[in-house]
Amino acid sequence: MNTRRWLAACLLILALGALTGCFLFGNREPEAAFSVGYGVDPMDTLVVELDASDSTDPDGDELVAYSWVFGDDVTILPTQDYTSTVAVPVLRIRLPVEGTYTVTLVVRDSAGASSLPASATVTVPNVPISPTE
Repeated sequence: MNTRRWLAACLLILALGALTGCFLFGNREPEAAFSVGYGVDPMDTLVVELDASDSTDPDGDELVAYSWVFGDDVTILPTQDYTSTVAVPVLRIRLPVEGTYTVTLVVRDSAGASSLPASATVTVPNVPISPTE
């Protein structure tokens, strides 16, 4: 009977640890994900919105930093050219000229773990193709 209780207690501890991110399992890295919104400024087709709201953390930790890499001459709106690491998941940028760009995101959780990079291709202007009749 003692063996069964010991085994049940071990399984319970392991299950609780897996659900709560116990110290036995360490802090798992978050997962970066984002979408690109086009047409966010009808007067400027070079402006896009990067939305990392779909990023997650398997431990349930809060995501505290969103680090974006998008190349030179990109303007963060409103202008804050001193950093591309922000505390909010949505960022609006203006790309310098028409073309195709690669945008990369890394997120960090409140326990200090960083995600692997997530990348997407952004093409501006993004003109929708009209169906032919």
